[in-house]
Amino acid sequence: MQKHEKLVQTPKNVKELMAFALRPYRKRSIVFLALTSLGVACWNASTFVASKLINELSESQAVTNKAWMILGLFAVFRIMDEVFWRTGEVLVRTFKPELVERVRQNLFAVVLQRPHGYFVNSSSGRIAHWINQTTQSVDQVINNTIWGAWGEILGLTLSTIFLFTTHWSLAVIFSVWLIVLFWFNGRRGKRFSELVADESNEKSKGSSIVVDSIANSLNVRVFNAQVHERDVLNQQQQKIIAAWKRSWRFGTTTNAVKGLSSGLVNVGAIAMAVWLFSRGEIGVGGLALFLAYFNSASSGLWNLAWNFDEYYRQFGTIQNALDGLSGELERDEMPENLPAASSAAIKLDTVTFVYPEAKNQHVLSKLTLDIKPGQKVGIVGHSGAGKSTLVGLLLGFYKPESGEIYLNGEPVSAKDPSFIRAHAAFVPQDTTMFNRTVRENILYARPDASDAELRAAIEKAHASEFIKKLPDGLDTLVGERGVKLSGGQRQRIAIARAILRDAPLLILDEATSALDSVSEQAIQKALHELMKGRTAVVIAHRLSTLKHLDMIVVMDKGRIIESGTHEQLLEKKDGVYADLWRRQKDGFIVE
Repeated sequence: MQKHEKLVQTPKNVKELMAFALRPYRKRSIVFLALTSLGVACWNASTFVASKLINELSESQAVTNKAWMILGLFAVFRIMDEVFWRTGEVLVRTFKPELVERVRQNLFAVVLQRPHGYFVNSSSGRIAHWINQTTQSVDQVINNTIWGAWGEILGLTLSTIFLFTTHWSLAVIFSVWLIVLFWFNGRRGKRFSELVADESNEKSKGSSIVVDSIANSLNVRVFNAQVHERDVLNQQQQKIIAAWKRSWRFGTTTNAVKGLSSGLVNVGAIAMAVWLFSRGEIGVGGLALFLAYFNSASSGLWNLAWNFDEYYRQFGTIQNALDGLSGELERDEMPENLPAASSAAIKLDTVTFVYPEAKNQHVLSKLTLDIKPGQKVGIVGHSGAGKSTLVGLLLGFYKPESGEIYLNGEPVSAKDPSFIRAHAAFVPQDTTMFNRTVRENILYARPDASDAELRAAIEKAHASEFIKKLPDGLDTLVGERGVKLSGGQRQRIAIARAILRDAPLLILDEATSALDSVSEQAIQKALHELMKGRTAVVIAHRLSTLKHLDMIVVMDKGRIIESGTHEQLLEKKDGVYADLWRRQKDGFIVE
């Protein structure tokens, strides 16, 4: 496989995409085109030689030595035609699969560089459809070129030249038809491509519905919504069919005009050839040559026009995908020589943030917070207070509207988001897994970790007992999004992954929310050990998990309204934190 080459940006159009795909294979592509060109030339030359053979036999009325020599030359051209084409086929097979997969690989790489907001506002089903559809379309474009358009173009060119050897009038008729037909095809091609792009767009929405329903299969069953989901897809399918019919009707009209013109020109040209023969201006061999070339050229011209229609179809599909995959990329300046276990100091300096779709609503407003190296800070507040947004900013998912975030004194905005992520381990509230093994999911934090480090992380996360009971232990596949595991099991794996990460900054967003009380106590001990010497930001509704932290910050409407230790905040009898503590039941906030 060709070594991965990262795209700077999604190509704007098909031309840029094909140029990128072909870049490592230009020399071999040129050699292939040269070989196939020689093959086409040999094929057309063999037809020309066959006409000479007919003339010789017609004139001599016997099989002469000259006739045998012409037959031998015919055999050479036919054999060489096959040799050139088969050699070209072997050559193209050495790089075509890599060329096609290069498109998939690098579009996928670009998508992974998209900012968090791209995935929030896009459907995973549509993104996957765009990548896969583009890959398939590029494969089809290459097939059309290799086995269709290129040979037909060369064949038509040579056929036109050889027709001049028969009679100039026949070549002129064919040339004029060729020019008019391609002008007509080109005029209608752009509109056809646009219609196909609309069709592809509707198909991507259909793929999105299928993926979304499958991903939410539990909800579908709980609410007995199978019929509803089929209806939703059926409605979208009607749009797909309508779009397909629009492109089909347009293409059929174009083909009808081309087909009718082909029939008329064929009849007229043959009548012209017969008339020339009757006048003695062309002989039997010339007539045979004309019939062979004109029929071959007519068929080739029709095939080429069909290939061009396929080009427009594939180009429309690809352009729709490229438009959907385009957008801003995250910066890519990976930090160098980061200490594996150094502490992290976090400072938020008057940070303000608004979501692009709600510019008038400040989620965070002039937020200032100073977290010292090794300090453990809890974040609490009612839903909508801005806690999750704060986590998103700390992980580089978003950029502040104003203000600055500093990591160890360095402004984060001046660096790639990977800078702060390289220092952090994150355990989210909604833990999802890759559809891979338990081992692979935990090692995702550090693929090079040893077995001893892996098992130590599992022990500290108190996950070893349930992992041993799984059918294949660490090698058990966890299913789509970890569906084979319970919420608590998924969260323990996420905690084991964070422990294995061994990062100086820990961000825990309701990290123990899916655990029972006994498991939570065990995990809290593991997290307490893990947090030693490290900076931790802990978000929790269950205030019992925050009691022993160095500082608790209370947020409301994007602002910090209280801060202090657990004891200090309880002293403020009319404070928000004290009120939340009083309203707790079994460790949960009752709102």
